[in-house]
Amino acid sequence: MRKLLVLCLIVFLVSCKDKDKDAVVDPDFAPGFVGSYSTTTIDGITTSVHDWDITSTEKNVLAIKYTKSSKITVSGTIVPLVQIYTLTAVKATAADSFTIDEVVDVDQTTAVALKQRLLGTATKVTNAAGNAQLNITLEFTNSVTGVKEQVYLEFKKKA
Repeated sequence: MRKLLVLCLIVFLVSCKDKDKDAVVDPDFAPGFVGSYSTTTIDGITTSVHDWDITSTEKNVLAIKYTKSSKITVSGTIVPLVQIYTLTAVKATAADSFTIDEVVDVDQTTAVALKQRLLGTATKVTNAAGNAQLNITLEFTNSVTGVKEQVYLEFKKKA
């Protein structure tokens, strides 16, 4: 009887161990996006440098400090504008994508208050040069007026 009890205990322990071995682990994708990225856009009289500084704040959550530095050329005069979007709840949804869906108060070099909703899904790719890149169609919606603007951006990872 004692041998049977020991045998049952061993079988129980082995079966419990096997179950733990097959347990699905929820991966953390956020660290794969951490870094600094940049891109430049030109739209008529406006040239903008877009910088993303991405950090991981918790499992599958990213924070992005998005700085958009623009220069608007009017009659030979350059008018600078800097806007900073502090995103704190970006969701890393897979090893190669994350989703932005936040309303933020924009810090800017003008005295005008601005609150915008940013929405888009970024995809991580390797570009032709073999470097990491984040591609996104980002939608900006003014929270007061409802005016929307969409821009396609290709952020290259800084060395």
